[in-house]
Amino acid sequence: MSHKKTRHHIIPQSRSKVDEIRGICKVEAKIHDLSHQLFGNMTPHEILRWLNENLWGNRYEITIQKMKKNKRGA
Repeated sequence: MSHKKTRHHIIPQSRSKVDEIRGICKVEAKIHDLSHQLFGNMTPHEILRWLNENLWGNRYEITIQKMKKNKRGA
């Protein structure tokens, strides 16, 4: 089984401004494909909102904040 990695735009190109930093990470191709099947071109905020509404019964207050570079080890 192949674990080929692909480039994933954290903020989809179709959803961001030309000059906006979208963020790219490498993820396993299979996971990348599955995430697009589930979430289309949702942003991270939209994904968490969708999960809360559809899987968690709106039982959580969801917050998300981009980490500063020095906190993620880059």
